[in-house]
Amino acid sequence: MPTVRVSEKSKLSPETILLAARDFSARRAEMWPDVHIDHLEIHEIGEVHAEVTEGNPWPIGHVWERLRYDWSEPQSLRATVVDSNLFRAGSTWELWAFSEPEGSLVEIRADRRLKGRGWLLAPFFLPIPIVSAADSVRAHLRHFLATIEKTGAVADP
Repeated sequence: MPTVRVSEKSKLSPETILLAARDFSARRAEMWPDVHIDHLEIHEIGEVHAEVTEGNPWPIGHVWERLRYDWSEPQSLRATVVDSNLFRAGSTWELWAFSEPEGSLVEIRADRRLKGRGWLLAPFFLPIPIVSAADSVRAHLRHFLATIEKTGAVADP
């Protein structure tokens, strides 16, 4: 996957969005379509970080990644791959939330690098017509925002 940057607007405050992004409860599977509760394992949660394994079933088998989340920088949450059966260690995705007059501008910046020859399998498992990486990331961001806009309150980590 190439480096991708997408953004959407939300009526919610940046604080609410970032709090939801670091919610590692069972609700995470509702907010993010590629996280399945059966494949969510919390290893450690600290004041400004968490280490979590997330995954989901794919046609090629169970896909997982162990991520180190860091929210020490204001306005952002950064996830770095520690280990994965699909992505290279060091791959990242970041969620940024900036205040705007009527809510927030929310941005995802993703630099996801597939391991080995994993990229060769991608064309066989993408929906037809083939969706760009940016479209896929944007769809996940929209789902996340719609879920928290609909359900409101979020868990405090």
